[in-house]
Amino acid sequence: MSVDLDVFLSMPIKQGVIGVVGFERWAIRAPAGLVTLGVLLFLSLLTALYAVMDRTDTAVATARDMAAHDLGILYESARDQSAAYSSTSFIGYSVGRYYGFASAFAQISPNPERAAALLRTAFAQGDAQQQGASSALAPYMAVHDRFHASFVDMIGSSVFNDLYLIDRLGRVVYSLRKDSAFGQDLNDARTRDTPLGEVFREIMARLQKADDPTQVLVVTPPKELDGATAGDGPEGVGMLVARPVVRHGSVEGVVAFRLPLATVDRRLGTLARPGIGFALMDADGRPADQPVASRGLSPRGIYGVSGSPWQFQVLASGWALSGWLGWWTWGLALASAAGGGWTWRQARRQAPSMIAAPPVVPAAPPVPAAPAVFLAPAPVPVMAPPVLEPVVEAPPPVVPLEGEPANDLDANEEFRRCIVDVMTLALDFWHHSKRKGKIELAEESGLWRVYMDRSSLQTRTLDKYLLVETLPRNPRWRDVVRTAEFVLRHCPENGAEREGVREALGRLKQHLRHAERI
Repeated sequence: MSVDLDVFLSMPIKQGVIGVVGFERWAIRAPAGLVTLGVLLFLSLLTALYAVMDRTDTAVATARDMAAHDLGILYESARDQSAAYSSTSFIGYSVGRYYGFASAFAQISPNPERAAALLRTAFAQGDAQQQGASSALAPYMAVHDRFHASFVDMIGSSVFNDLYLIDRLGRVVYSLRKDSAFGQDLNDARTRDTPLGEVFREIMARLQKADDPTQVLVVTPPKELDGATAGDGPEGVGMLVARPVVRHGSVEGVVAFRLPLATVDRRLGTLARPGIGFALMDADGRPADQPVASRGLSPRGIYGVSGSPWQFQVLASGWALSGWLGWWTWGLALASAAGGGWTWRQARRQAPSMIAAPPVVPAAPPVPAAPAVFLAPAPVPVMAPPVLEPVVEAPPPVVPLEGEPANDLDANEEFRRCIVDVMTLALDFWHHSKRKGKIELAEESGLWRVYMDRSSLQTRTLDKYLLVETLPRNPRWRDVVRTAEFVLRHCPENGAEREGVREALGRLKQHLRHAERI
């Protein structure tokens, strides 16, 4: 049978039907209660999806700010440590033309390539000198014995894991670990495009334009470095922090410090949590490494570290971050699908009763035809929509902050990070205001010990308070507070740095008041 459109539109619609669709052989109707329920489920699903996206965006923004802050502190520590080390007379003498490694290297052989080959043979097992070395290496070995142990101690107390001393001619005359870059000529065509060769040429180019050579600094993004080991991260990725070595106003060479990717991964690993991870980007804009904790997460954006060439990527999983909202959203989606399928099935079953019988037209006026009698179909009971009981959610249990024992403030990660913030900000303010370093701060304040390590001054205890990783288990917070107050008293300059020190000190005191220590 076929239904004419005019006849179809003139047909009455039974009570309780709000939607009608007519086709050639069948029709569909939807009870008003079911349509209302479907609309409510759909709107609830949209609201839940929006809540999941909002929670994910908030978590990603918080993780981004925390990572940028921690990487900024690590960058400033690497920058300040490289400045302090490169300006010491110890490094100045070690790479000097008349006294240190550069002079000793030149005495090995008139042929630099033969001298480099002899050194690589003598130190084939890393920094361990082999027995029976050539007698031509005697001057170099004497200089090596004089400086090497102090370099080991210096790098051991820093964020770096190696350093390279490069003379004015571009020859790598010393390396702590004696990797494949040791002895290379960075002006040679085979090595000039390596990361170390590019850093050396960049330093020399900037020195031509700089008024103050001590302010020249080159920091690279993560790159694949020569002579890498498994500890440096996948495929030996790391960063170089390089400065010129200036002695008595003359440039003696370049010192390049090596910062392994593993150090950055450990720093970012302390910020990772279920559903959130990080990856440092290399020079080509690709993830330099993807730690195990970050696998299975989706990228959410690339962000820069203020004042540095470093960039990082935030990785996240909306499902893991949504928590109970994710399960609620899935439940609504399944309920919407089930309700839609059930409504379709019921409407198909009720399709024959949709259209009322058409009126009978008499055949001829003289002989009226008896009206046809049609039995009305039995009424189909309309199922009442299910009554939704309001769900009263129990308030979430109060969970103490992770890593914050009730009676152990020293183990509180936020408290320890606050101590490091106060020290780093105070040291930066002192350096910029007084043009002095941490040695002078320790001596003038009288709060930190200064050690004479061979031929250089060291502040080993103070250095431990500049990174969360090296902070003692029971930190001397009173010395940290007194150091910040000493800097504020003796640096009267107003500005953003002073306010930063005061705010960080205020946060530290707030932690101490909560623990009833002051």
